[in-house]
Amino acid sequence: MISLLRVDDRLVHGMVAVSWTSALKPDCILVANDAASKDAFMSMTMNMAKPAGVSMLIKNIEEAINILNNEKYRSKKFFIVTESVEDAYKVSERVESMKAVNIGTAGIKKQEKLISTLPQIKMTREDFEYANKLHEKGIEVFAQVTPSLEKLNYEGIVKAFNNI
Repeated sequence: MISLLRVDDRLVHGMVAVSWTSALKPDCILVANDAASKDAFMSMTMNMAKPAGVSMLIKNIEEAINILNNEKYRSKKFFIVTESVEDAYKVSERVESMKAVNIGTAGIKKQEKLISTLPQIKMTREDFEYANKLHEKGIEVFAQVTPSLEKLNYEGIVKAFNNI
């Protein structure tokens, strides 16, 4: 079962490891990222941020999709983290149980023009296009920094992009 998929450029860091994991109470944090799955140092630092009592898997997109579709893991509660909205969309194309995508810090690392949806959350036009595709599939799309802060629904994200 997927509790949430979060898009975060930084993947697993304090906010993800503490705030989101505490709120969602997953069995496993599944990082779906091609680069991180090959980077031992990045994997080590993310594992150090992970809270006790929660397992973590760092897999490329294809392996993450296979895990999420494997009957063997159906009883596990997953919190998925991707680096981009595009990667979230790739997962959604092949994993039917995805219900919600939280856009956290989706565009921070990009050099393109960034649009603020919330003061701490910025997206690119490409991020917005993939968010729209997710919404069209019936997946709840929202922007939110932490579970205790303001939640901006999809219509609010659209408004931010229409105001430019």
